[in-house]
Amino acid sequence: MSRRATLVQRCASCTHATTRSFSTTPAIRRIGPESPRYIDIPEPPQKTFDPRPRIKGVLPVPRDIFSKRRGGVDKVTPEYLDNTTQVGEPRTRPSHDNEAALNDWKLRMAERRRQNLREGLTELHTRRVKFDTSMARKTARRQAERQQLIEAAEREDERLTNPTTTALIKSAQTVNGRLPDPNREQRLAEMKSRVEAKEAQKASDRQDALHTLYMHARNFIVSEPQLDKAIDKAFGTATEPVVWRNRGSSIWSEAVPQSIQDKLNAANRSRGTVMDNDWIANTTLKRVGKIAEQLTGGKMEKVKN
Repeated sequence: MSRRATLVQRCASCTHATTRSFSTTPAIRRIGPESPRYIDIPEPPQKTFDPRPRIKGVLPVPRDIFSKRRGGVDKVTPEYLDNTTQVGEPRTRPSHDNEAALNDWKLRMAERRRQNLREGLTELHTRRVKFDTSMARKTARRQAERQQLIEAAEREDERLTNPTTTALIKSAQTVNGRLPDPNREQRLAEMKSRVEAKEAQKASDRQDALHTLYMHARNFIVSEPQLDKAIDKAFGTATEPVVWRNRGSSIWSEAVPQSIQDKLNAANRSRGTVMDNDWIANTTLKRVGKIAEQLTGGKMEKVKN
């Protein structure tokens, strides 16, 4: 009995048996309520429409053979076609059949080329006229729509939502399309005088800079002998180098440069000393030089005391 129970438990049909559902709810109802398809909403049937025919290939852009500049307007006239596709003079028929067949084939090909040329020119001209007419029609329609929009009255919603500044400007008393400005002439005159003063100052500065350049040009080094002379004067030669206070070849051997504190001490020093007199003389000389430059209207060469 136990062995039979064991066999029943190990039966394949019992082990892999599926549970049959007695519910009539479709499988779509098994989805959760969070799904958008939880509620069954009727959908319209799919619309049927004729598919657009697929046009294989693209027509190439032809050359502009009907340009007025190249005389292409007359290429579709009967006179031009007759002159372009003239039939040649008839040839004598050869005696051999092979040559006769070859000549007949050449005549047929020549006639075919003449026919293709006539038809090609005619079709291209028709296509050109159709394209120009379509473009002119579209351009005229767009211009008419644009002009209609320009001349259309302002909509009520735009008038109510526009800022009041626009209405104030439109309602204000304008002079030649501008708002009234009683001080305009005076303001323009002042602006003109300021611009003229600035231009005059620029011209004066340019003249001053040019005169300063002229004064300094006399000391410019423009040749190799002048450069050698200036180097020898500043540093000396190999046999006789320049030394300062017989101490060395450096300018720092002579003295330490004057500091700002030294200059202040010299300015605040009591009157009557020799160094104070020298400082006053140098200052007076610089001031007199600036006054002379202002009076003469140009730079002057500095005088060495």
